[in-house]
Amino acid sequence: MIGMGLAVAGAVCAGVSMLLDGGVARTDPVWGGIGVAGVGLAALLVLGGARRVGGVVAGAAAGFAGFLVVTDVVSGVAGPSSWVLLVGAVATLLGAVTRDRRGWVLTVVSVLVVAAAGFGVRSVPDAVAVESGTVAAQARPEVVDRPRGEPWRWTADAPVVEAVVAGTGLVVGTDAGQVVAVGAGGRRLWHYTRAGTDVTSLATTPDQALVVATFSGGGPHARDGELSVLLDAATGDVLREWAVRDHSALDPLPSNSVLPVSERFDLPDHRVDHRTHGTDLRTGERLWTWQAPAGCLSPWGVHESGADVVIVSLSCQDDWGVVALGDRDGVARWQRLFPVPPGESSHFLVNRNADGTAVSVHDLGSRRELLRTRDGSPVAVEALRGRWLWANAGQVAVGEEQVAGGRVLSSVAVDPADGSATVLAQAQCAGRRTLATTATAVLRLCFTDTRAELTRQELGGSTVERTTIDGWTAPPGHQNSGSFRGLFRAVGVLPAPGFLAIVRRDDPTVLGYPG
Repeated sequence: MIGMGLAVAGAVCAGVSMLLDGGVARTDPVWGGIGVAGVGLAALLVLGGARRVGGVVAGAAAGFAGFLVVTDVVSGVAGPSSWVLLVGAVATLLGAVTRDRRGWVLTVVSVLVVAAAGFGVRSVPDAVAVESGTVAAQARPEVVDRPRGEPWRWTADAPVVEAVVAGTGLVVGTDAGQVVAVGAGGRRLWHYTRAGTDVTSLATTPDQALVVATFSGGGPHARDGELSVLLDAATGDVLREWAVRDHSALDPLPSNSVLPVSERFDLPDHRVDHRTHGTDLRTGERLWTWQAPAGCLSPWGVHESGADVVIVSLSCQDDWGVVALGDRDGVARWQRLFPVPPGESSHFLVNRNADGTAVSVHDLGSRRELLRTRDGSPVAVEALRGRWLWANAGQVAVGEEQVAGGRVLSSVAVDPADGSATVLAQAQCAGRRTLATTATAVLRLCFTDTRAELTRQELGGSTVERTTIDGWTAPPGHQNSGSFRGLFRAVGVLPAPGFLAIVRRDDPTVLGYPG
């Protein structure tokens, strides 16, 4: 009696596993079907009296489920499904080898134990993979854009691959699956780690209240997809998790409350179109779906998000550009289209400023504009004409007039709030450079393999302040990777609450200057 009860409970448990999330590591339902079929067959054999054969089949199913569990643990991005399947397989195996014929009470107890075990193991994947620590919400210090005093250094447990300003400090991600919030003085605020993974992207909402961290799994399922985790930037609390299996959506572009995702599909005439879905960032609820109107296409999907809009590509015959959709309703607020002659590039590069109040639109040719996200109105058209535009350097956009080789002839800073343009005193770089701006200043880090100098210019002032970075060496690793918002991605200059940070990709050390 007990053996049959265990076999039935195990089969039910295995069947329930198919209804649970398999995580990023399990994109193909076939793996679950094989395990459930094995457990179900074993249970039928036990009920039919063929306990020995049923035990062999149940043992094979348990071994298969154990293999799935091990590979899921290695991936670091697994769900509970394989663990529940393992409980079902083991329960059926116990049913095959148990010959106790005692009554219903023990049978019911054994079934309840299996059910409790199946329910309890659902939390095991996160308990095994995740190690985290949160803090209470704190007051946000003033953002620092001027280096003062002696710098401090904070060192991560692995090389830093991403960094964003969010919450009450700087949030960094490493190639060991760690996301850490660093505060003034190098104080570790909160952390979230998924063992066996890499952090492949960090994205913050324009208001810097939330952070989306995306993790790539390890082991044999590293290419199956990724897992995104929504974190409260001030406390480190986990608000939501979701699997990302479409590699075209691996770089999240959230507004303050919505995550847009584009779905590609091919038309019969070989053209490409996209549908864009807006989902609530905190709940995952789908709010709207948008598709280009008749006669038009959305060939590239989502380009960027502002504070409360989603910027999507749009082409209508020979006119190409962008349309801004309300992030909560998906209704078109404004659009900006340009004629593109046949044979010329129709791809647009779109970047937002730090608070999402403006976006720059580049057609990869001569047309570059800075647009307010609230209504699409262009900002400082004459001041920016003919200049290469860096809207993503910070709150204030920078336009540069360049010549061959990247040498800067002149620069202008534009505040999207009022459209004011400030001509900047020139601080030529001997090597490469990265930019950062705040509402009051423009910073440049000029660096070579052996030397780095940070310059700062107050908007409206002509004085250039210079700070030499002591002990500078060449940034390690790949120089053009990473997603720091700046001119060069190997190095980030990040004005953060309470300190000014300098971060180098593939280097575990964050350099901080107190305010």
